[in-house]
Amino acid sequence: MTLPQLIVLNRKVGEAALPLLPDACTVSTCLREVRIASLPVEAHPSAAEALAAGYERHTGAAAYLFLLQLACGLQSEIPGETEILGQIKQAWRDCEAAQPGVARTLRSWMQRLLQDTKEIRSEYVVGLGSATYGSLVRRLLGGTLPGPTLLLGAGQLAETILPFLDTGEVLVWNRSPERARQMLARQRSAQIAGRVHLLDAEAGDEAAAWQRAHDVVICVPADVARDAQRAQWWQQSGRHGRVLHLGIDSSAGTAWETVAGVATLRDLFSLRDTQAVQREQLLARAGKACADKAQLARLDDADGSRAGNSNHGWEDLAVFQAFGY
Repeated sequence: MTLPQLIVLNRKVGEAALPLLPDACTVSTCLREVRIASLPVEAHPSAAEALAAGYERHTGAAAYLFLLQLACGLQSEIPGETEILGQIKQAWRDCEAAQPGVARTLRSWMQRLLQDTKEIRSEYVVGLGSATYGSLVRRLLGGTLPGPTLLLGAGQLAETILPFLDTGEVLVWNRSPERARQMLARQRSAQIAGRVHLLDAEAGDEAAAWQRAHDVVICVPADVARDAQRAQWWQQSGRHGRVLHLGIDSSAGTAWETVAGVATLRDLFSLRDTQAVQREQLLARAGKACADKAQLARLDDADGSRAGNSNHGWEDLAVFQAFGY
């Protein structure tokens, strides 16, 4: 099948829609429905017909570009997310099993789509990271931890961060043991069993934990007296990890000012902003790569290549673009 025969209909779930393009590979998510087919151009519903039925229509190279952007997560509410690719693969498997005729007309294009998506995601999308507190804390701590992590607090912030401290032993301390137990009860038992330990707030366990811990995450408000004691414990321990104090904006003017290896909310937000800029740059490059792949697909189709193969490379694309093709 040639590229002009490729048609994609897209609609948001929840919007009214009329039956259209029943013989298609259908990708259904919680947010959208996408119908993919390869039909003679004269059999395509018109843009007006598609709109009247509740769909946005893409055909030819524009359809292939939309599918690439969709599979790479660029059409998602969370740009770069990976779940959509799995949903497309499952929809394609279902189509091959239940609609062999439809699958036969689409196979070469779907194979090319999955290959192009793999290349684009591996270069531009994998490792984008997220901007949650937990993921940012994990990055600040440096990933794999060589020793225990001490987590102070049992509020919402500590509960959000705890699942991301998943590379070793975690010691949890809170002045209210009952609140800490409730926080741990809400965690997935498989993730914390034998690895996350609740300290006794009354038995002096915190002081001993500061001596053992390689890293410390403080999710309680600043306290002049307690912070001075904790800074002293940390310096006495001789550890070379990090203290991440999320109860202060900056260490300036606090007991932590002269303590090496201390990060604060300001460092966390700085990492978030830097990561956001990097994400935007990578997503923009991924979008450009999708457009280039769609252009190569158009050139291959015009050249008579099979949909799943390419006779043109990036150098050819540069030449074609230079001459306005």
